[in-house]
Amino acid sequence: MNKKTIRVSLLLGVAALGVVTAAGFMTNSFRMFKGSNAATVQESRRLYVCLEDDWDVYGDPATLRMFIHYWGGEGVVGTTWGSCPEMTKVVSDYYDGLFYYDVPMDITAFMVKNVMGTVPKTSNQSDDILISDLFVENDYKVAVVQPWVNDFAKRMVEKADNAPMSSLQAAAVLNNIDSCDSSYSVGYNSWPQLDDLFITPSTLEGSTVVIDNFGDDTTIAAKIAYLEYRYNLDQAGV
Repeated sequence: MNKKTIRVSLLLGVAALGVVTAAGFMTNSFRMFKGSNAATVQESRRLYVCLEDDWDVYGDPATLRMFIHYWGGEGVVGTTWGSCPEMTKVVSDYYDGLFYYDVPMDITAFMVKNVMGTVPKTSNQSDDILISDLFVENDYKVAVVQPWVNDFAKRMVEKADNAPMSSLQAAAVLNNIDSCDSSYSVGYNSWPQLDDLFITPSTLEGSTVVIDNFGDDTTIAAKIAYLEYRYNLDQAGV
């Protein structure tokens, strides 16, 4: 799997699968949301981190956990080194795992490690990562933590343009997005980031089932159609 894969257009069939399924959903939802205020202020943003191989895991690699230490910004209290919050694991089988965490907008930098507090060796943590390297206007990046070099070196970090994935992996990402939430991290205003990083670079089976907090489970095609629809309405101030 090449993280630098050039973005390709999502198959027309995927969009077609979602048209009928999403049509009634979008019409009813439009009535519900019409007249609501557009979400114009970002309060948080979602950082996606992919781990390459050679992480120390005790037992099943699926039990690998990651923690985030972040700092910077005016009036924002960052984390402490000894008590870092745990990141959410989105996909276990995307390399050694795809994780995310929602940080306040003012945060300027972060790093990740595989324990909450002090690491037993330097190689259990990443280099520092600048937020500005992951959010370049409308060009979003995934932080890719590189493999082990030696116990005394922090792991280097690449900034991948996108993260092409399978339908089941993409469904796992979408399962963590709430269609009825207006936020830029967890809701429909995250659509540009989701599309740039995961949807457009992937060839997806549109009928794959995904969870939707708005109502009943739906499909990838229906959910991405609705997220884009709601994002565009919100940006237009509808």
